[in-house]
Amino acid sequence: MTGPLPATRGAFPHARVAGDLVHVSGTSARRADDTIEGATIAGDGTAHLDAAVQSAAVLANVERVLIELGLDRTDLVDATAFLVDMGDFEAWNSAWAAFFDGVEAPARTTVGVRALPHPHLLVEVKATARLRDRS
Repeated sequence: MTGPLPATRGAFPHARVAGDLVHVSGTSARRADDTIEGATIAGDGTAHLDAAVQSAAVLANVERVLIELGLDRTDLVDATAFLVDMGDFEAWNSAWAAFFDGVEAPARTTVGVRALPHPHLLVEVKATARLRDRS
């Protein structure tokens, strides 16, 4: 994903630095224009939701937040994923494995939830990264 990050859907930042840690707020596959990567709406209004596409987009958006702070995926130390349907776990797990291919992945927890802030969202991630030595 390129371009600006979407505005947050509340009074909170994309990330907050505390000491030597960066806490990334819940991040989804939402684009800056408020559309959702991996959500296609047909002419009759039915939605086709793709968990694999959304999972990859969520991880890319988390990294985009980190890049704004001079970091990247290798700085992540912990992540929590929220899945609306645990049936999407394999798609999520595959996107995770591809995203961290060749680099050390952070600790991770995956939780099933009833809903996310938009009915077309299938996955959201909150994460913690470490700041690099600034000396």
